[in-house]
Amino acid sequence: MARGYDVASLVTFILDSWPSLCHPIHLMSLQSKALGIPHLTFKVGEPYREGYRQSLTRLKEETGIRGVVAGDIWIAEHKLWYESVCEGLGIDVILPLWGDEPNRILDEFASQGFRAIFTCVRRPWFSEEWLGRELDNDHVERVKTLSREHRIDPCGENGEYHTMVIDGPIFKEAVEISKFSVEERNRVLFMKVEECFLKPKKLHTSSLKNIGNVEASKVGRK
Repeated sequence: MARGYDVASLVTFILDSWPSLCHPIHLMSLQSKALGIPHLTFKVGEPYREGYRQSLTRLKEETGIRGVVAGDIWIAEHKLWYESVCEGLGIDVILPLWGDEPNRILDEFASQGFRAIFTCVRRPWFSEEWLGRELDNDHVERVKTLSREHRIDPCGENGEYHTMVIDGPIFKEAVEISKFSVEERNRVLFMKVEECFLKPKKLHTSSLKNIGNVEASKVGRK
């Protein structure tokens, strides 16, 4: 949005291996409602590249999108995948955070008035106590310390942790998680959200800079 794009919809591709441990689908739907942006889902099966291309072709025909946005920062395989999936479809791949310094991204996110919570963390670097906590200035510094001590990516690019945004300057309402349990699979701890809802905002709207971390967002230029 800060770069002049009109976000047409938020899109989730549901794979054969769904459900995702990191991003509960009902929580993503609440994000969509809080933002006032439609949330679309597409089921994708093998072969995945062709499944994605069919879904994107349909999305372009129905909504007229001209680009897709993702929050990847530096993993080349991810960038190549997006480019391969969009090749020849007339859809641009937009990676606003690509090549940025991870610590700078964390600092800017925490200073912009956005609120994100840890929804999934990986042992041995993180413990159960991190789940549900906010990625505020204090936890940004703790993540940086873990990064220095254990050489993990500060933004969790390798799957060290995942977050979901629950409020911010562009949110019309805030997402509240009132009840969740914790499960663990293969050293990955994740929230199993049991109760969540929208509530009136407490923070004031402020200017939005180049920060945005909603995965698989879809946009069209103004």
